[in-house]
Amino acid sequence: MATPTITTALITSNTSQVAAFAGGCFWGIEHLLRKHFQTTQIIDIKVGYANGKEDIHSPSYKAVCTGATNFAEAVLVSYEPSRVSYKELTEFFFRIHDPTTLNSQGPDVGTQYRSGIYYTTPEQQDVAQRVKDVFQREWYKDSKIVTNIEPLKSFYDAEEYHQLYLHVNKDGYTCPTHFLREKPL
Repeated sequence: MATPTITTALITSNTSQVAAFAGGCFWGIEHLLRKHFQTTQIIDIKVGYANGKEDIHSPSYKAVCTGATNFAEAVLVSYEPSRVSYKELTEFFFRIHDPTTLNSQGPDVGTQYRSGIYYTTPEQQDVAQRVKDVFQREWYKDSKIVTNIEPLKSFYDAEEYHQLYLHVNKDGYTCPTHFLREKPL
């Protein structure tokens, strides 16, 4: 697996691992992860842009919104595997967005809003595929899950005003598809 291009201020530790998820507007995904998991489980989260065109480096929000960069709005998560597993994070990811809509979440439409899991190890790839298969079989029997599972190729932090956006802007926009689902649909 090729080494990804990662430009981030993500806080990590000697024992932490990194996970990357895209599920529509990155504000909602970040907010729900921070709200649900303890700081002993998740060390840090950065919102940013993942897996776009290889010849584009450090894309801007404005450029990503055009769809021309092929970057996805994503979160990069530093987590402590002795306190929360990659499987738990992946299951939570499938429960907080609609993985059956192609290139959209709610009213947000475009390739930047696609559903994706970007793994950093072969083990993460295996877990992501197994979790996706369970959710397809048990939660989304009548709709096809369109979540892409692919290696993390690149990640660039979004501009500072996007970080912790819903924490700072309590009345900020939240996608109506970003909520914790308690049971299969």
